[in-house]
Amino acid sequence: MNREAVQPTSVAPTAPVAPPADDPPPAVAPPAVRTAAARPPAAPLRAASPPAAASPVAGSPVVSPPAVGSPVVLPPLASHRSLPPHPGRAAAGSAPATGGFAERPTVEELRLTSFKSYRRATLGLSPLTVLYGPSGVGKSNALDALAVLSRLALGEDIADSLDGLPGTAGPLAAPVRGGLLGCVPHGRNAVILGCTVRSVAGPVRLEVVVRTDGPVRIARERLTLDGQVLVETGEQDVRNRRINVTWHNDTRQGDIRAPFPSASLITSQLPLRVAGSSPGERKVLAASEHLLTALREVFPLHPVPALMRDWTPADPQARLLGTAANISALLGRLKNECGRRYGHLLKVVQSAAPHPLLGLDVARRGTGAEERVLAVFDEGVLGRTGADQASDGMLRHLAFAAVLLTGAGVLDVDPAAEVPPAHRQLTVLAEDLGAGLGGEQTASLLRLAREVCGRRDVRLLAALQDPAAAREALGEAGGPAGPDLVECRRDPATGHSVLRPESARVPAQFARGPEDGERPGEGAATVAGTGAVDLGR
Repeated sequence: MNREAVQPTSVAPTAPVAPPADDPPPAVAPPAVRTAAARPPAAPLRAASPPAAASPVAGSPVVSPPAVGSPVVLPPLASHRSLPPHPGRAAAGSAPATGGFAERPTVEELRLTSFKSYRRATLGLSPLTVLYGPSGVGKSNALDALAVLSRLALGEDIADSLDGLPGTAGPLAAPVRGGLLGCVPHGRNAVILGCTVRSVAGPVRLEVVVRTDGPVRIARERLTLDGQVLVETGEQDVRNRRINVTWHNDTRQGDIRAPFPSASLITSQLPLRVAGSSPGERKVLAASEHLLTALREVFPLHPVPALMRDWTPADPQARLLGTAANISALLGRLKNECGRRYGHLLKVVQSAAPHPLLGLDVARRGTGAEERVLAVFDEGVLGRTGADQASDGMLRHLAFAAVLLTGAGVLDVDPAAEVPPAHRQLTVLAEDLGAGLGGEQTASLLRLAREVCGRRDVRLLAALQDPAAAREALGEAGGPAGPDLVECRRDPATGHSVLRPESARVPAQFARGPEDGERPGEGAATVAGTGAVDLGR
């Protein structure tokens, strides 16, 4: 085997894209935890092992860099015009806000270039964002897009990340809605997503293309910090599922190129592949860590009342599942560990109950390993109603309130454990927030959400059908929590999902017009006879 072929090689230096003159230079986080040597083998930021074979092998099909008729054409860096900052959000790259909140990397823009029902859509995310519209317009698809990026950030194979790993525990145990193939738009062969993470180092942008024709693989990926390209992919070895990756080095030897496995997100592999021996490499590691930290702290929540009614095994370390099936075990843990939060949760549930509610309790049966628990609503003289008899709406309300009042430590997420909790920010994806609830009950949840999001405890992206409760509970946007109401609908001409903010101050989606060489409302298409993804059609 030619061992020299697998060694990283230097390439000619390229002129970096300088940040605007009036912007401060991007800050780089301390390098103490940046190098691969400083990370334990089982560090949560997992990455595939370095490939044992060489970069594009003789005799294997090699895909050249994109050109005319190329398999993948990524939009240029400016193809998605970044959203103006929310009035409650500091501009990306600006000085940290008081209280140290800016040190927490947060996802502030989601780009759905080609995903399910979306084409070239951009969604700006404030601490509290509510999508509304009737069933079938694509609200859940937007939540799924952020969930997909979060799963890819864990560093597992793409197919396992999206199709699930049955028989295991953790956020990948169940598939994303529709699985991998369900994420690909009808008639297409690729998923194209992107996001922008605000961090203390500046805005970090990720663009990724996942191809499903042939081996499932990363076909293109690009990571930028404050406008400067730090990581970009090149030639593919499709047969061996590898791709050449070039990353910023900032030395006289120039940027470094090496083959990476293309079966998982390239950015998730950087912490164990980039040495961090130069300022440029440390900048690459800082940007990748900020991005992965923000994406891994995402928790999709879609309570399923039918599963919440079962007796569940008692678990003093219970972590709430995305379906809230183990809500009873979580209540038992909260009651034992944090009486203050448990009392606050009781008050929130009491405010939504249509009848007197004296308390929340946990019934127990069995002993030892056979012990089972069930949530109980204490209604005083009316008796005690177990979760097995409670209404769907009250169970869903209980699950949403419990998540908003707790944190990632009791949720089924896989955070970047080497990053201090004070530098991580939980983002909750609340599916169908108002299902089974009356208008006032939904409004009470949204008021709670505005309170906790205003304290920067949680960020929330919620979907519901009727915006009336949201308008009543949130009112006019104001303060750092600045809630956003975004209408989701279908374009009658194309059938694609369209996002439109209720407030005119922040355009949620930009479709390039004829003067830009594109027809409005149209997105990624497949070039006939080539299988290529052409974003220009």
